Amino acid sequence: MNTKILAITIALIAGTAVVSPVQAAPSIGTLQTVQVRPDAEQLAQQAWEQASGIPTLAAVQVRPSADQLAGIDGQAIAASTAMPITTLAAVEVRPSLEQKVALAAELQAERYTVALATAATTFASNVIVNLPVVHVRPTQTDLQALALETASVLVGK
Repeated sequence: MNTKILAITIALIAGTAVVSPVQAAPSIGTLQTVQVRPDAEQLAQQAWEQASGIPTLAAVQVRPSADQLAGIDGQAIAASTAMPITTLAAVEVRPSLEQKVALAAELQAERYTVALATAATTFASNVIVNLPVVHVRPTQTDLQALALETASVLVGK
């Protein structure tokens, strides 16, 4: 037997061993209806929205653009123009609870940064001491000693 044929045979056997349990699996059951309950955050958001003074709309209709109208046949245009369309001057969007929490965290971080910068500035002004400039000049005796030492080194050579 050839090595290639042996490798192909082993691959086919391994492939059928992996596929067999998948094919033998029972069929997946489906549900007729599904009931979804809102979580606590959604209930809190709903209560907050109902208590606010901002009016909410059940539905919003958007008018099609001229390009969209040009692409629709005559019957659809007649049907769409027969229905009344409500337009809005402005739409107010309420922030979600997550957005409110993120904003509060951002403001808190900003306050923390300002407080940290103020504390660092106060600490630095208390710790850092500005010293006067020190001028170091040799005395006349030091200059004479340096000149004699230099002359002795030059003469000694």
